[in-house]
Amino acid sequence: MSFTFLLSIVFLSVTHASISGPGDKSGHVGASVTIQCRFDTYFRNYQKYWCKGYYKRSCTVLVQTNGPEKKSHDGRIKITADNAKGQLTVHMDQITKSDKGWYWCGIDRPNLLDPLTPIQLKVLEGRKDYTKDKERLRLFLTLGIIFGILMLSKELEEGVTYATVTIQPNNHPQEDSAAHEKVRTSNSQEAIKPAVAEPPASEPIEYSTIVFKK
Repeated sequence: MSFTFLLSIVFLSVTHASISGPGDKSGHVGASVTIQCRFDTYFRNYQKYWCKGYYKRSCTVLVQTNGPEKKSHDGRIKITADNAKGQLTVHMDQITKSDKGWYWCGIDRPNLLDPLTPIQLKVLEGRKDYTKDKERLRLFLTLGIIFGILMLSKELEEGVTYATVTIQPNNHPQEDSAAHEKVRTSNSQEAIKPAVAEPPASEPIEYSTIVFKK
């Protein structure tokens, strides 16, 4: 086994060990996905990138950064590198069917092989929107409750008997004979004791009775 071959194996092993990723990621059409790759902090001063392509040689770089957040041309892809923690974060918004395929987290090393790790993005059909179904169900429940209340009110009205009793008060009380008695005061002046005022005649009182039929 030649020295050159051994050196190539060691070099490739170190290259792949320098960065790692989840291997695959799934997301629904119209949703967002976040992918995190880990890299050796030795590469903290190198550019990191996110590229798409089945082969490393034909991988098209979509966005790259040396730390701060960077966006792709269409603004759907954001990439951030935390060089202190050795973490590369990729966020893709509003993914479509055309976004499915193979991607790579990579580190740009001029004149040397770039450390890369592959990630397969699987795009699933969009989730069903149940909002309209919930609105219809809420409407049916509301109408059902209103209909039930109306039917119950109708049944109660048909099964109730009302009775009214009127009591007529006595409006002719006997006069008090002492009301006009004269009283002589100490200064020999006469005074007439005023008549006791009678309470006003009461109005008829009505009492109602409700009887529920069986």
